[in-house]
Parts: sequence; structure tokens; C-alpha cells
Amino acid sequence: MMISNKAILKAALAALVVLAPLPAAAQIKLSDLKLKIDPAQTTVSGISSGAYMAGQFQVAYSGLVKAAGLVAGGPYDCAEVSTGGVATAIVALKRCMDVAMGAPDVGALVANAKAREKAKEIDPLSNMAQSKIYLFNGDNDVTVKRPVADATEQFYRALGVTEANFSYVKLPKAAHAYITDGYGAACDFIPKEGEKSEYINNCQYDQAGAIVRFFYADAKIPNASVAARQPQLFNQAPFVGDTSRSGMAKTGYVYVPEACEGGQQTCRIHVAFHGCQMPSNLIGDHFAVNAGYNRWADVNNIVVLYPQIDGAAKPTSNPKACWDWFGYTGYDFARKSGFQMTAVRKMIGTLAGE
Repeated sequence: MMISNKAILKAALAALVVLAPLPAAAQIKLSDLKLKIDPAQTTVSGISSGAYMAGQFQVAYSGLVKAAGLVAGGPYDCAEVSTGGVATAIVALKRCMDVAMGAPDVGALVANAKAREKAKEIDPLSNMAQSKIYLFNGDNDVTVKRPVADATEQFYRALGVTEANFSYVKLPKAAHAYITDGYGAACDFIPKEGEKSEYINNCQYDQAGAIVRFFYADAKIPNASVAARQPQLFNQAPFVGDTSRSGMAKTGYVYVPEACEGGQQTCRIHVAFHGCQMPSNLIGDHFAVNAGYNRWADVNNIVVLYPQIDGAAKPTSNPKACWDWFGYTGYDFARKSGFQMTAVRKMIGTLAGE
């Protein structure tokens, strides 16, 4: 059977269409959003390394950040505080996740925070008396163990966080994951080494909603089961510098409710930090879409920022794509001068029109 030249050309063109790379997703600039933001209502939260990042960001910038949600995380600058010159990465693994070296020393952690304050490397710790803190630790969390979470509670109370401003949730069955009401793996799912996981588990508990309602006294409950729109990809490059040093990605996500667009209404900012093995180059936009914050943002005028680590930026010192809470970007990782701390602070400032 003869095949016409026309048919061959048609097949070749079809093949080119299949092989042609997909166009890159459109990116926005945070500076182009022209929002009207009340910086006095800025809050943060995170899961795992993101919980550590949320905690250290809030302590360092307590003059700005009014509340922090730590899901499966530990106390401020935990990995840096040890005796005998033990490497921060070892302390992180064996004291601030597992407790093979013993639980975190709360007294030493408080003394360290006060030293950082005296050196003006973080904001005044007196701000903590007005801060709201949400802690979460699952009964089935074998990664960040209960004594670490308990030490976190003790740390914040030692810094003056009041009973009314404190919430510590311990959920039966919950494993080491961000918790949702309807999306993700089974509540008690623990991936085996090398097994793919988004670290988002369904425990029929709306963690994002619990955090928003605790942080904002005027929070409205959404009627919609999903958000009204999708998060937008934004250019992180102006904020993160050399990614091989900062460990951050060139793009992140931001969710802007319709009511906040173009400065129509005054809105607030919540920063949600993903955990290890959860950046966009590993799980796409699944955390930014499915964590649950966005539908609450719709009815509460909250702009949600989802900054991103680059899982390939520092493969040797950060093989699991974590936020820096153990010093892989430098000694000042938990201080205002740290690479990642500075980058996220600049993002907030840009959103707020500073």
C-alpha cells in the first residue's frame, strides 16, 4: 500500500505537536497585584520543616507576625542549641525530631532566644505575650515525636504566651502530615523510605479552618467546600537571590481572593510553609490547592502566600527539600538576616506595598 506525501507530512506534524514542550505557566509579579494589606494581621503556619520555619519566622519577626501555627514541629532554633559542638543536622535529627539525644532543653532554648534578642538579631521577645500559637502533634507521628511538641509548648509558655492565646491539638491516629477534612492519604499513613507521599493526610479534621478560626476572632465560616479560584504562580527570583545559596525555588504560589484584587478591600496575609519533600517541583501545586486555606481566605479577605523551596537547589546539604531550620544556608538561618527569612519578609513587604 502506498502512503501519500500528504499523509506523511500530517503524521510528522502530529509527532511534532506531541513532542513540543508545553508552554511555561504564566507567572505574575507580586508587585503588580496592587493590594491593600493590613500588616498588623500577618500570620504564618507550616508543616514539619515548614512548622520550624513558621516558628522561627514568627519569633524573629514577632513585631510583624501575630500568630504561628506549627503542625508537627518543634521549638525555635532547636537544632542550634546543644553542648559539645554537635553538628546542627545531628541535633535536628536526634533531639528535635527523634529524641535519642533527649528532648529539647527548654531552658537552654529560652536562654538562646534571649541572647538572639540582646544581639538584636530577632525582634523583642516581649511581643510573644500578645502572640497566638497553634500547635499540632498526631499520636501516630513517628517523625517529630511528642516530647518535641511538648517542649515547644513549654518554650512558648516560658516566653509569655497566655493560656487564651494557646491551642495545642493532639489527634489520635494522625501521622506526620498536614491534616485535612477530605483530601489526601489515610489519616495514619506513614510512607516507607522512598515511597512517594504528599504528606497531606485526611483525618476528617479541617486543620486550615482550625488555624484561621483561632488566629482571627472575626473569622467567617465558608459555605463552599472548595475555593473559588486557583492559586497563581509568582516569580520568587527577585526575593531569593542565588538559589544554590538560598535553596529556594524561582517560583512560588499566591492565592488572592476576588475581594482583595486591586485593593478593593483591605486584606491580611497568611504565609503557609510546605514541609520536607513537599515543594512544587515534587508535588506540584497540591499543597497550595489542597491544604484548605484558600476557601477560608475567600470569605475572610486573606491573601495566602505559599513560598517554595527548590528540591534540587542543594541536593547534598538539603536532600529532602526542607526549609532551613538546621543551618544548611548558614549560621543565621533562624535570625532575621538568614537567606530564607529575608526572602519571605521581602515577599510580605511587597504584597503590603512597603
